Amino acid sequence: MTLRETAKGFRRGQGIYFAHVIALTTPGVETPQYKAHATEPKSLDGWSSQDRALMIEEGRRQADRQLDDLKEVRGRAQWLFTVGVAVTVAIGGVLRADRSTDGRLVLFVASLLMLVYGLAGAAGIMAARADFNTIDTAVLSHKPLPTERYLAGAYSRILGEGENTVATRITIFRQAVVWIIAGGYVGLVATLI
Repeated sequence: MTLRETAKGFRRGQGIYFAHVIALTTPGVETPQYKAHATEPKSLDGWSSQDRALMIEEGRRQADRQLDDLKEVRGRAQWLFTVGVAVTVAIGGVLRADRSTDGRLVLFVASLLMLVYGLAGAAGIMAARADFNTIDTAVLSHKPLPTERYLAGAYSRILGEGENTVATRITIFRQAVVWIIAGGYVGLVATLI
């Protein structure tokens, strides 16, 4: 991977992160996602009834796992948010008591900006819209029998969006962790010098 490709990927990643931060002020808006699930499904024509039943079972498991993964990353984001607030308050308290006007002030301000940006990312994970496709049983009731054929095909097509959503939230969590750690370290350096 070239430096140009790395820089382009970094900019795109920060754009997705920032979109989730902005989503805090615009509830329900669709946010960009990483394309983590690139496999396109093939036709299930020629699959036996037993094979389609297996596809449905696996599709349900995958959908349940996606929702569990989202719940887990949201829980981690809540923990990160709580710790980040504590670190931000501590560094803000040191800054308030310090009253210095030299280079330390720049470090304190940089630290607080990084911490707030990391906190906003963690909050974005918890609050931004999470996109998943599901099987609507009312729609399924309108499909011709046997519904098993439609249902198996639907599961093969719909789960990619959930995979992208979960992968995006995990990546945003990692970035929020980096921003909070960096802000904490810069604040520690400002406190110690």
